[in-house]
Amino acid sequence: MRLIVALSLCVVCVFCALPVSAQNFPTKPIRILVPFPPGGTPDTLARVLANRATQLVKQQIIVENRPGAGGNVAMELAARAAPDGYTLIMGTIGTCSLNPFLYDNVGFNVERDFAPLMLVGSISNLLVVHPSVAATSVKELVALAKSKNGELTYGSSGFGSSLHLSMELFKSAAGMDVRHVPYKGSALADTALVAGEVNMMFDNMPSILPSAQAGKVRPLAVTGPKRSKMFPSVPTMQESGYPTVVVAPWFGLLAPAKTPPAVIDRLNAVFNEAMQDETVRKRFAEIDLDPGNGSPADFGKLIRAESDKWGKLIREKNIKAE
Repeated sequence: MRLIVALSLCVVCVFCALPVSAQNFPTKPIRILVPFPPGGTPDTLARVLANRATQLVKQQIIVENRPGAGGNVAMELAARAAPDGYTLIMGTIGTCSLNPFLYDNVGFNVERDFAPLMLVGSISNLLVVHPSVAATSVKELVALAKSKNGELTYGSSGFGSSLHLSMELFKSAAGMDVRHVPYKGSALADTALVAGEVNMMFDNMPSILPSAQAGKVRPLAVTGPKRSKMFPSVPTMQESGYPTVVVAPWFGLLAPAKTPPAVIDRLNAVFNEAMQDETVRKRFAEIDLDPGNGSPADFGKLIRAESDKWGKLIREKNIKAE
């Protein structure tokens, strides 16, 4: 009887300890893996959130860039990390809903290996051209591309990225041919476009915004469902005659699967609070981000819906990573 009572007390103590550990979390630094090089949108979002969340939890939150294989390197690393809440990753539409269909073996399964934490937000891509390109509208660009018969080039942040697939959608809808020149990250692709190494590209609004505002590239259209506050005179792709070219890249935090629900809830609350900070909101507004916030369950539903949508498209077009 004494043994049974003792064992019962141990079980009670273990379960009582779980909420306490969650309440005390974190007790050491947290790292957020970013699957791409510094300077891109995922990196910007992670650093802005980390700065504010560090103040809230009184522990350092470190942003660690781990680029490679279209984001798969960091995703696989995060999938294998200890499920204790101390390793997170800034997932993207590419790493979560495109790569699993583009690569034969990405080294992870999003639904099996990750616990959704929070949707940070979504943005529009911006179709931009180098100033030397003789086109001031989407219609003129299509006509020019067709007259050049495959001579024009476009940059992207890598094969299979949302920037690449945005242009592939556009090419298919417009019936035009332009050559793909992939780069290792949007920052390098932006530099190449400004230098005139490529003629055009779709890019995330935050990444290309400074160059567009400075007149180093010419914006022609946005891929979101509505016009950008940054460029109210620039039409959407829908308004330009291409209703199927609607892309709203999103970004969100994930943790390794089997991370305790109490820790997930704690992190969700911290980052949601960070998103309400005036400095954070102002910074995100500057890059035209549509804030996400919300629950882990909501983010999980988005990932599944986007995976269904893009998986179907990738299979139909038989697109594979090179």
